Amino acid sequence: MRRSCKILIKSIIIIILSFVVWSSLTYYLQLKQVLEWYSYELTITRGISIGFLNILFYGIVLVINIRSYRIIFFTLAFFGIVAWNISYLNENLDLGLLSNIMKDFLEILLFISTAVIAPGLVVFIAYYIKKFTSKFEGSFIGKYHLHEGFFGIILVGLAIFLFISRAIVIQFEVFLNELKIILAIIMILLYFVLFFGGFFIFRDIKDVIHLNFIKKMEKSHVSEEQHSRIFSSITQDNLSFFKVSKLPIFPIGIFITSMSLSMVIYGTKFIPRELLNSEQIINYGYLFSLLAGSIIGFDWVRIFKWFYPKYYGDIEQRIIELKKRF
Repeated sequence: MRRSCKILIKSIIIIILSFVVWSSLTYYLQLKQVLEWYSYELTITRGISIGFLNILFYGIVLVINIRSYRIIFFTLAFFGIVAWNISYLNENLDLGLLSNIMKDFLEILLFISTAVIAPGLVVFIAYYIKKFTSKFEGSFIGKYHLHEGFFGIILVGLAIFLFISRAIVIQFEVFLNELKIILAIIMILLYFVLFFGGFFIFRDIKDVIHLNFIKKMEKSHVSEEQHSRIFSSITQDNLSFFKVSKLPIFPIGIFITSMSLSMVIYGTKFIPRELLNSEQIINYGYLFSLLAGSIIGFDWVRIFKWFYPKYYGDIEQRIIELKKRF
């Protein structure tokens, strides 16, 4: 009975959010007929509509299971890519084949397919922790154990390379028009690399502070027992890794994730150019992506508990066992 009430309440919330999204998008399309594309009011309305879409998909994440959301994610991502390519070819080849209604439809489809990404990142993180953490903890390069923080630093180094590459590429007009797809790939890769770089560094922040990047281990430390349960490899040495932060800060990280991704993808279509120019918005978006990943990485235990309460019980049980032993 209690479970049914929770499902009913969540379903009502999703219905209300869907109505809000529909209303905001309808209002946006109406304004679009009478206002200029980069006008202040239209940009604000567009940004609010994108924000509501993000909230809707976060709500959907709470209602359905991760497997179902992954199906939604990849389906919408596919249609988003198709919509982007149709718009791209129609614009750059000057085909003029799309009616205004079709252009509006493709634009809304792009809004929807990009809004699904930020919640998808949170889902992926929870899935990654469940699926790969124990393997990562027990993975070795020869006799050496690779810490996640070191991997995060490598990703940040790669992000610096991608950032420089983007700065060079945008100097050539061909990459802003005919070869825009190459620039888009670099920008999306840069965002993800920064986000996950921050996530891995702050998930393993204690080892990063102590410069513990690679640790030599004896073979005796690797046993089948470590892999029998998802977090059976928790020891007294890495107990702090699983410590819950004092403040629940992951919602801030989730909000910044949605905000930063929209800034990178839409630029002055998301924030009025009266406030910031396109390059400033995009660069701030990248900075915020690193911050968002860092916050979520620091408070990863709560995210994992949110999606996998049963497996989180394994962590608590293991911690209790260790505290009794020591």
